[in-house]
Amino acid sequence: MTHGGAGAIFPLLALLVLALPIILFWVFRGSGNFQKRRLIGFSQLAVLALSIVLFFTGIEQLQSIGFGTAFIILLSMLFTPVIFKNRV
Repeated sequence: MTHGGAGAIFPLLALLVLALPIILFWVFRGSGNFQKRRLIGFSQLAVLALSIVLFFTGIEQLQSIGFGTAFIILLSMLFTPVIFKNRV
């Protein structure tokens, strides 16, 4: 990653700080089926962890795949509680 690409970490960090407490609060305190919430929440966290590992590899193509995946997963983590809000 070049020094110019290092600025891409800041939006991911901001989304991580925002999305992680929201999804964990939804998993443990949300409404609906606890098993389904746990499956959805922890699978999102697993994909996020894998994409962050890819983001910090030395291969440029894997970095871009990891960045895109992490960005999409973090956005989906923000919207998951809203989407599943009224589902029982």
